[in-house]
Amino acid sequence: MDFKIQNIVSKADLEIKELTYFDQDIDELDLSILSVNDRDKYDNFLSNKRRLEFYYTRRLLLEFNTEIIIEYKASGKPIINEGHISVSHSKNKIIIGLSEAHNLGIDIEFYKEKIHRIKHKFLAPFEIRNFDTSNTDILTIIWSIKEAVYKLEDIEGLRFKDDMIVNTIEKLGLISVEKNGLKHDYLFKCLRFKDYVITYCYLKDN
Repeated sequence: MDFKIQNIVSKADLEIKELTYFDQDIDELDLSILSVNDRDKYDNFLSNKRRLEFYYTRRLLLEFNTEIIIEYKASGKPIINEGHISVSHSKNKIIIGLSEAHNLGIDIEFYKEKIHRIKHKFLAPFEIRNFDTSNTDILTIIWSIKEAVYKLEDIEGLRFKDDMIVNTIEKLGLISVEKNGLKHDYLFKCLRFKDYVITYCYLKDN
């Protein structure tokens, strides 16, 4: 198996790890690390890409040195028996965030020019006025923030353009979410790398 793992965040109340896998023959995977239930899920995936994502997510979980069993809500949100988890993947990277104390959302996005094609679908008027939305990196970061919050909120029908507003993009940024008469403010952090960004968020009061 050809992959590498690195710690992205390591705090008392939050761990984030990243796994990068390289050219991989699907037949060379050590499937013994999968539970019986996970093996059934793995076998049901039709594409090799989806199998690799699933397998390496389970492989990365082993690095947290704890017994973690992932279940899924009807919405697809992953849940665990103790604490909180969030998972994201893009291209050949898997990101897992784990916290005993705080619900969280995490996202990884590679910078791509094609994000300009869909910016009208997720940018709020405030964001258009206050950010350089001609900048691919800025657009990708705003999208990533909203993806992370969407995972955390897990509210059916939550709209990126109408229900979420990114107020600031700083070392510690702020986004407001208003839906069904309720408003939440979230803090987030963006970890910027050469080709991609990792975003994680949590409730402001936390």
